[in-house]
Amino acid sequence: MNRIIGKKAPDFHLKAVSGDGEDFIDVSLDTYKGHWLVLFFYPMDFTFVCPTELTSFSNDLRLFEDADARLLAVSTDSEYTHQAWIRNGLGRIGYPLGADKTLSMSAGYGVLLEDQGVALRGLFIIDPDQIIRYSVIHDNNIGRNTQEVLRVLKALQTGSLCGANWTIGSQPLKEDSNALPDAFSTDQTVRIYTLPGCSYCRQVKEFLSGNGISFEEINLENDAKGQAFMDSRGYTALPVTVIGSNELSGFRLDKIKELLL
Repeated sequence: MNRIIGKKAPDFHLKAVSGDGEDFIDVSLDTYKGHWLVLFFYPMDFTFVCPTELTSFSNDLRLFEDADARLLAVSTDSEYTHQAWIRNGLGRIGYPLGADKTLSMSAGYGVLLEDQGVALRGLFIIDPDQIIRYSVIHDNNIGRNTQEVLRVLKALQTGSLCGANWTIGSQPLKEDSNALPDAFSTDQTVRIYTLPGCSYCRQVKEFLSGNGISFEEINLENDAKGQAFMDSRGYTALPVTVIGSNELSGFRLDKIKELLL
């Protein structure tokens, strides 16, 4: 079995039905670029376990959206079957249902049951840079726990180490000493100089916010004083993170953690 974690997600282009069942839309991997994507496959419409999962994700949709995550559910049914199911049983769910009619997407993500032409219950969390960060595949008789998916998503967004049974809102682990749960804290002023579209800037911001560290963000696109600071120091690599009197140029997450311990 080939490793997929840490690799770019397989591309896809699908017809889908909108979450309210009203419109047919096109979705692709690039549709979700810049956001976290929770992509999950299920076997078939008009079945038994599948609607419990889809409605459970729908019930928690706001929590995923608040975490800058989008949901996309995919089966090998057509978009017309999806629409009929939404209108005649499933109800509005708030996120699209993709139609993998050619089976190519299910095969590409390693969840296709070739002899049956349906997908296993595979789930993938894909980061804003389109890298697969988490995957799990269930037996088709077993539904997924949406709260566990949300927990893993939030853990990934801390950018740090999260131990067994880590819960949303709790502190991550230290990378050294005795791995105390209250690892990161600071009374120092923290500033981060960024530009839109900078993935390293986003990762540092996610790490700081995920660990409860308050910071001031200086957007160099429209902050002349911030750019003057960069020029005066000769900094070109982003982000520039200032913690107290310490200035770090570039993606220096290990050093940031060290200064916050």
